[in-house]
Amino acid sequence: MATKSKVNAAGNYTKPGLRKRIVAQVKAAATQGTGAGQWSARKAQLVAKKYKAAGGGYRD
Repeated sequence: MATKSKVNAAGNYTKPGLRKRIVAQVKAAATQGTGAGQWSARKAQLVAKKYKAAGGGYRD
């Protein structure tokens, strides 16, 4: 049973929809030795970089 994501439960992201799309793109690709569909710290770094570059921000 899949559970609903609680990533933005605290309201940390200014554009949660944008970040969700970027997460899906990065997770679907094989990157830096991590297979497609797998999550890693490196992929988390890539998401943060792409999110900021696309105009996303963080709330205090």
